[in-house]
Amino acid sequence: MQSIQATNFAGWKQVYQEAIFELDHRHLKSKIEAARNAIDDRLAQLIKSGGTHREYLELGDAMRTLLYLERNELAA
Repeated sequence: MQSIQATNFAGWKQVYQEAIFELDHRHLKSKIEAARNAIDDRLAQLIKSGGTHREYLELGDAMRTLLYLERNELAA
């Protein structure tokens, strides 16, 4: 079970990192959407199976960062 959780954790984090490191504004919106979907999926899994407090905090931080990017980088 722990390896499945680690894989899911790595999955959303990879998609999230692709969004925050995207330099091309033409691709940023779709990367942000993909990251949000991955985070939402992971949250749904955590609600069913439980998760660590740390991961919940990381997911929340990631969502706030994506919101910041959307508001500041896409508006520019």
